[in-house]
Amino acid sequence: MGFLSTAITLYCDYSRPPFVLPPSPSSSPSPFSAAAFTFTELSASTVTVHFLLHRYRHLEDKMANQDDTHDANGSRNNIEKEIKRGLAVMKSIIRARDKGVKFEVHWSAEDQLIEPNGSMLASYIGFLVRQHIPITCDNWRSPELKVGKEKIWSEIQRSFHIDESRQKYCIQLAGKRLRGFRSFLSNKFLKDEEGKFVEAERSMKYAEIISADEWDNFVAKRRNEKFHEVSDKNRKRASKPAYPYKKGRTGYARLQQRILAEEKSDATSLPEHVLWKAARVGKDGIVVEAVQNVYDECETLSQTLPSTEVQDCRSVLSRVLNVPEYSGHVRGKGFGVTPSSFYKKAKTKNPTNKEVMETLAELRAQVLQLQNENARYREERCGSEAKDTSDRASINCQPKFPEGITHCQLYLSSPTYRIVGKGKVHNTSGELLHHNPLPVGYMKVSVDLVLDTDALLPLPDVVSETTLMRDAVGSFVGWPSDLIFPDAETPTRPTHKVGKGISRRIESVASQKEVPGRKLKSAGVFGFAHSEIIAKEDMQQLFEHDELGIAVIHTYIWYMYDTLMRGTELCNRFNFIAASRINTTLITKNPTSVKNDLVDRFMAAGDNTTPSLYFLPFNSGNGGHWVLVAMDLSRLIVYYLDSLSGDWSKYPSMKKTVDAAILKFRSKKNYRNRKDITWVRVECPQQNNSVDCGFFVLRFMRDIIALNRIDIPKMYFDEYKSYSRAHLDEMKDELCQFIIDQRII
Repeated sequence: MGFLSTAITLYCDYSRPPFVLPPSPSSSPSPFSAAAFTFTELSASTVTVHFLLHRYRHLEDKMANQDDTHDANGSRNNIEKEIKRGLAVMKSIIRARDKGVKFEVHWSAEDQLIEPNGSMLASYIGFLVRQHIPITCDNWRSPELKVGKEKIWSEIQRSFHIDESRQKYCIQLAGKRLRGFRSFLSNKFLKDEEGKFVEAERSMKYAEIISADEWDNFVAKRRNEKFHEVSDKNRKRASKPAYPYKKGRTGYARLQQRILAEEKSDATSLPEHVLWKAARVGKDGIVVEAVQNVYDECETLSQTLPSTEVQDCRSVLSRVLNVPEYSGHVRGKGFGVTPSSFYKKAKTKNPTNKEVMETLAELRAQVLQLQNENARYREERCGSEAKDTSDRASINCQPKFPEGITHCQLYLSSPTYRIVGKGKVHNTSGELLHHNPLPVGYMKVSVDLVLDTDALLPLPDVVSETTLMRDAVGSFVGWPSDLIFPDAETPTRPTHKVGKGISRRIESVASQKEVPGRKLKSAGVFGFAHSEIIAKEDMQQLFEHDELGIAVIHTYIWYMYDTLMRGTELCNRFNFIAASRINTTLITKNPTSVKNDLVDRFMAAGDNTTPSLYFLPFNSGNGGHWVLVAMDLSRLIVYYLDSLSGDWSKYPSMKKTVDAAILKFRSKKNYRNRKDITWVRVECPQQNNSVDCGFFVLRFMRDIIALNRIDIPKMYFDEYKSYSRAHLDEMKDELCQFIIDQRII
């Protein structure tokens, strides 16, 4: 009897009008007596009809009884609505299962349920949890729920092709569905319009799955004052969200699937902040300003932070929103995505005391080694210069400044030994820096000229919050005394062996004598006075074929200007913008300053009315990826060349700055902006590793100049559809020979 009634219940459709049959003769057995339930006497359809009649009469009696205790305005209408809607029983799944059919389940790249059949399984899990788990359950991890969870999993496997490895996901989803169902019951039946708790009887709609005792227990727990406090707190927190979610039951996983399908993208995933923004766009397609601002900040920050830092700390989205990163949750990705699965990062355990002590011992040894090397370096510098009979020896070993004010050169030793500016040493007794004594080994200097605008001050000014050389012009700063030299001479460092036995002295490029007849324009290759230092680390980048830094990029640009362009019309057709003046890091700090630097560079090259290209080697920041941006100001065309897949949308702040600079330049020149700026993604050769981007950018510029082409074909040049290692090695040979010829080493 129980099995048959259960089967009939699953196949009943309460949305249709009930059958009304004439009453059976008194001599006939009751349709629900034991005699009536023989498969030889009654067909399944007859049993179904009798069951519907019985249920309808039962509900009529229930309504009649409740008319006496409920007001006539709402109770009967609510009950009629319950009869019309009925409980969701997932009939399609039950029918398919009875036919031996199982549904296939699909998963996203982040192991989330997606279509087809993803929403079906999620709804079915909600149906099952209401059938097998009591609503009084407060602890989803309780051992008492083991049998119910096993039943849920077995029912899922009966109707879906699903691997055992997905059991954890499904059971966690069941817990989420149970919490949602409990919240629904509380909000629907136990709260008034103002959110205050009220007394209510069990809803007839759920009488078959919620017993009277279970309902009374559920209501009693919600009378608890602590529960009310938590409920009020959560209601206030969720009542006015700053960035409301607007995709209903779609969820992040299916939203991502839909976006990728609409864009016909080969990607399998979207960044968290991209998906977060899409989930907050309403049906009208309008993005509110607050959401767009968060998205823009995420785009900027994502280009400056190394991926390892994002994985080890808070995500980019959480940083911009200034909210904590909850354990086991990735903001902007939805249910089922955890940091360990999303970042594919193995769990780490805390080190033992023994491991900590070993690490400390290693650090002490490294510090001692650095101290010994520093002492040996000082001895070598003084010893080697003592052999020199010139005045330079005394200057480099022990820089001595007379009392008073003396002109000087300012050097830094990290990350490379180089001159960064000029100024005056104020060597007077009892000299103070901003009303504070100078640290031991430091002298007070005033900065008059900056040669490296992005250099960090060795002693930041905490009063004015000045940290960069370009912000220190005209002010006093503290400087290490061993890095200050009289302005009359340029100090040298000892000879070192670099790479394949090449010996060199690192000197300020600005101080070297240039080869006769090979002098650069006074404005410089980059449109302003510029000097570059090639250090040991830079040479290693070439010899070891490693990621290239700004120094190598700039030096190869000098090589191209000196060997390919000097004295020819190419000087009027191709211009260069220093990579040190515009990159993601600088744009993030001061976008207006970067824009103005670009405008100044455009102004320095003439009227720009004839076709020409401005080459900008652009870096994503902190030693990141290199791309080439080539700008034709006369035709308002910007070419984008990237040796990795993607386009300028990866760097929105860069595009915004470049566009603004071009328009401002044309405005200052009173040129008429005939049309919008057009960006062209050039299908250029692609790298097959993670280090070649800098080499490819240099090769792009070299080929464009060699072919003397202002218009870059969208499918790139037929002569250079791809680059081999030999193409890149050719550039390394050229650069090394140029460095030797210019006596930089």
